[in-house]
Amino acid sequence: MPGMENGRLESFFLYKHLAGVYDKERILPAAEHADGRQPDGEGLSGEEIMESGEEIMGKKRIQIAYFTADWNRELVSVALNAVLKYLDTHSEVYVQVFDCFSFALYSDREGSRFRIYHLPDLDLYDAVLVQAHEIMDTDVIRQLEQRIRAAGIPAISVGARMEGCVYIGTDDYAAAREMTQHLVTGHGARSFLYLKGCEREDGRGEAELRRQAFEDVCRENGVLPENIAYYDGNWDSRKGRKAVEELIASGKPLPDAIVSANDEMALGALGALTDAGITVPQEILVTGFDGILSASLSNPCLSTVFRDFDTLITTALETLMAQIRGEAVPQRIFSPYKMVFSESCGCFENLLAELPRVKRMYYANSRQQEKFYDQQDRLTADLFRTDNKNILETVEKHYQIFGNGNLYIYANDYYFKYYVSQENAELENIPVSDSYVLVACGGRNVERQEENAYMRIARRDLTDAPLLRDERLTIFYSLHFKNINMGFLVLTQPPTVAEMHLHENIVNLCVFAIENARQKIRSERLNRKLNALYMKDQLTGLYNRFGYDKMAETVFQDINGRGSDVHVLFLDIDDMKGINDRYGHEQGDLAIRTVSSVMKGSCRKSDFKMRYGGDEFVIITEAGKADLKGRLIENFRKVNESGELPFYLSVSIGDYTVSDSSPKSLDDLLRAADALMYQEKRRKKQKMSGLA
Repeated sequence: MPGMENGRLESFFLYKHLAGVYDKERILPAAEHADGRQPDGEGLSGEEIMESGEEIMGKKRIQIAYFTADWNRELVSVALNAVLKYLDTHSEVYVQVFDCFSFALYSDREGSRFRIYHLPDLDLYDAVLVQAHEIMDTDVIRQLEQRIRAAGIPAISVGARMEGCVYIGTDDYAAAREMTQHLVTGHGARSFLYLKGCEREDGRGEAELRRQAFEDVCRENGVLPENIAYYDGNWDSRKGRKAVEELIASGKPLPDAIVSANDEMALGALGALTDAGITVPQEILVTGFDGILSASLSNPCLSTVFRDFDTLITTALETLMAQIRGEAVPQRIFSPYKMVFSESCGCFENLLAELPRVKRMYYANSRQQEKFYDQQDRLTADLFRTDNKNILETVEKHYQIFGNGNLYIYANDYYFKYYVSQENAELENIPVSDSYVLVACGGRNVERQEENAYMRIARRDLTDAPLLRDERLTIFYSLHFKNINMGFLVLTQPPTVAEMHLHENIVNLCVFAIENARQKIRSERLNRKLNALYMKDQLTGLYNRFGYDKMAETVFQDINGRGSDVHVLFLDIDDMKGINDRYGHEQGDLAIRTVSSVMKGSCRKSDFKMRYGGDEFVIITEAGKADLKGRLIENFRKVNESGELPFYLSVSIGDYTVSDSSPKSLDDLLRAADALMYQEKRRKKQKMSGLA
């Protein structure tokens, strides 16, 4: 390949986390684009803006709402850590972040994720910061624009332009021009595969500017259009891999270079080329854009554009503070970037100098991963062996897996009700609630006000919840299963696992564990209901013979175990055949139901009550001073005197009591009570015969 240097060093080039990494000359005023284009308004550098933000009016509490979409991307983690660092030196500033693990409304599931953006009432905030380059859905952006406009508060969009917002970001056009020019003039590249990023319908995003700069440089240098192929990508490394796989499968010659609109796709392309045995940079050049950590640790190290997000976010916050003070600010501000020409484009000169720092960074990252996986193993083990009702306490116990801050989980009140009360409900029937319940609190000592709950709070007051008022930084994540909002997870520091792209995995693990517990509780309830149906007589609700086999002996042993005498009663409806013959079987069923009602009204709840079969009934109870047989006889008399029945209800009762020291079994007692019942039935018949 023209201009290619021979050989390469199998080492690393870390540029992202080092002090003084960016080139101060790249801090371009908005009026000075590399191609002479004029911006929307007057420009200032990031440093100038930061210098203007020293005085704060009267140390008044400043509340800032921050919207972002974090789909396991390092850039959001870097931005949140920049916010945390800013708060350390600005005690009057409070930032609430509303973070979504998505970037577009392409399904109901994604729609449920974006509901978190509706949580804050912007009338309660002093300013808004939107990490707009992470939010790819035009409808979501439009909704935010309308709400910001209605609130009438200062607002800044980062990385993509929004109406009514000051823009702060990288000069994507200038940086992409420089990278493309380097490939064309520095390495003689004349044919390209361009991997397009997430281009917006409104044309306001980063990806469009990067592509435009690439095309302009190619045109200016006489690169023929037929020597440029395009692939519609996004922010996913799998797209870069697929683009290369399709290129290889087509049988077409390799281009001189693959230019990717972002690092993720470039890394995917590198992986696919390596798997196919194609060497980079000897056979093809590859470049990315963004400067994520993985680019510095790839093999070969990726040539890219490092964006100083730390300075970018600090500039954004200082600009918001200037607007709050009523100062005029430029409508477009550019933050530093640095061109990183590394192995993947054939540039090697800086590799050896950076190797010691890379090794230290690699070691620190490895130790962090080791700690994380140990915490994850312990969390997983505890989650799936704990009692269902203690799932949330287990999450509290392991809250530090997210980092060093506090953790709060606010559950949708409907979901909480189904979780705690064990009501039978399908998820699809659970709406977004007007109130939420604090069900987990890691890192703070708080007393529970009710079972499984610390406190309840109205949805409109959630962002100003008592425990959150003194938290300088709060990061809200939506907890959802399928397309159902379960509630919100709130952290008070950027999750350390985000640096490894793993915090969404932990959030999902908690979601699945909580939902798994809910499903288990629901299954247990259904099983209890089925068991009850299996053991209960449908006509009376009393235990049946199956219930007797399963429960009666346990009741008998429990009474004996307390050292009490056991009292067994056997009941039989007199002349049941006559009732059926004279009044019909419906009235016969009424007689049976009436006996069961009298039994329930006469017995204690703990007594064992069953329909033994047909018109026979059994009661097993603890013998006491109360005369249960006499109470039953009296209540049957009251039923007959009420005139509610078209027939006279006569019941024969045999009862037998045995001490706890008796060797008699429950079956022995039942037979004895049965025999006494039949003695009473015979006495009744003899009495009736005598009267006749």
